[in-house]
Amino acid sequence: MLNVYIVRHGQTDTNKTLAINGSGTNLPLNETGIKQAEALRDSFDIERIDYVYASPLIRAKQTAEILDQGKHEIIYDDRLKEMNYGNWDGKPAAEIHAKYPQAFDDLGYFTENYSDYCTGETYRQLADRLMDFWHDLVNKHVNESVVLVFHGTASRSLVQNILESTGISKIGEMQNAAVTNISVDDTSKKAFLRYYNRSAPCDFFLEPKS
Repeated sequence: MLNVYIVRHGQTDTNKTLAINGSGTNLPLNETGIKQAEALRDSFDIERIDYVYASPLIRAKQTAEILDQGKHEIIYDDRLKEMNYGNWDGKPAAEIHAKYPQAFDDLGYFTENYSDYCTGETYRQLADRLMDFWHDLVNKHVNESVVLVFHGTASRSLVQNILESTGISKIGEMQNAAVTNISVDDTSKKAFLRYYNRSAPCDFFLEPKS
């Protein structure tokens, strides 16, 4: 089987202040985010990974570099960038919620029609580019282990669409520097969620049952 380890980047200042943190807020990791990535590095055996892919945004790139420790040539792919929230990017979430409560679901995430109220990318556009990446990935890698380092909403969307869930509101957001493991059958390409949102220290590698 193909094993895919989805890693959310470490904390940025916009994460800390609860601002909208899309592809337009290309900030580095803050001190906490660096420590989170280092803790993951110390608990995650990168030697067991064959390939590392990452979003080219600074926060994902830094996280990937810390985690990888120079063991692989990291492959950067624009399709792994975070949702582009348009004119809402970088603004305090509370400010947007006060003006557009209808754009938020029960868990406080953007609804699937949030882009009716701003210039942001739609969830369909996000899903299309992520699934284009996913189909390339599963066709290229067979019986290997791959790390993807990218973003909160983008990872929710990818998991939702891989598992064919009916709505993104059913998928909670991963914590900063957390890991989700999905296995893919090499023949059928059927995906299986092994675990979701695990943080260091943790055993990230599940051995197959005999």
